[in-house]
Amino acid sequence: MKPTGKIAVTGASGFVGKRLVERLVRRGHAVTCLLRPSSSAHGLDRPGIEVKRGFLTDSLFLHASLAGCDAVIHCAAMVSDWGTVHEIRAANVTATQSLVKAAAQTGIGHFVHISTTDIYGHPGQAGISELHPPSQKFANWYSETKREAEYAVLGGTIAHTLIRPATVYGPGSKTLVGEIGKALQSGFMLLIDGGKPCAGLTYIDNLIDAIELALFNPRAYSEAFNVSDASAVTWAEFVDGIAQDLGVRYRKISLPYSVAFKLGHGLESSYRQLRRLTGCQVQALLSRQAVQVMGIPQDFSIEKAGSHLGFAPVVGFEEGIKKSVQWLRADFKKFE
Repeated sequence: MKPTGKIAVTGASGFVGKRLVERLVRRGHAVTCLLRPSSSAHGLDRPGIEVKRGFLTDSLFLHASLAGCDAVIHCAAMVSDWGTVHEIRAANVTATQSLVKAAAQTGIGHFVHISTTDIYGHPGQAGISELHPPSQKFANWYSETKREAEYAVLGGTIAHTLIRPATVYGPGSKTLVGEIGKALQSGFMLLIDGGKPCAGLTYIDNLIDAIELALFNPRAYSEAFNVSDASAVTWAEFVDGIAQDLGVRYRKISLPYSVAFKLGHGLESSYRQLRRLTGCQVQALLSRQAVQVMGIPQDFSIEKAGSHLGFAPVVGFEEGIKKSVQWLRADFKKFE
């Protein structure tokens, strides 16, 4: 990594973005956080951080915000498959296209794009490497638009790196650890096929390590890297680990994959219709994306990240669970 430099980070108010900004500032980098006007800047009001508010589809905003920056780390995305296709594509594809173009025009030296292993289409095979072809047929719009976003980066003229993390968890993970905490608090937890599939977990700090190793690294240019903890932990073991550290007992409710997938599809459609009619913003209780992630083995090779970047997961499962539960325990009642 370049010893000093100014880094622009999109999605800096999110789970990954906020943790990344903290790391970059500790390393001595000046950081420009690109936030939507409605996004919270909580935790970003500190020396070394400049907050810019606007939309990633606004070229004037992007040119003004990226001026003087050495690199862009693009974390912003709409992780959803129940919103409208227009909303998801605008957030994940159009915004990336605009950002790549502006980054090239303002002389950015390196564009690090945070993608996802979902672009492989959940093939369920063991040790899926970066050589595995991206899926051409997706069951949800999030995965499809994240692949389209990769095409936008690949089609640009800027030095770039694609980081493809598997399921990310850790302190601050409201949509995974937080939701599991709420389910455990209720005494019930829904699992697909008994929670037997490999979860493909990525502890947040391990992901930040990989991003750090890739930034300004010529060996990372024009490359894609899978990032995970390379563990065989199942979803049942993950949930059990959280429950045990929390000291709570719960009942497992298991659905066959085929039943859960159909249910998820139906709930998405119903909630999408409800949203159109009433403006309700509550998400569906189950989605196809969630069913695929929890019901199909998520096993990805990180050999390339190891050989090119020197990446190796530092935080193991037990430590990751402990730190996640420490955060969850502090906020447990807030999830009611």
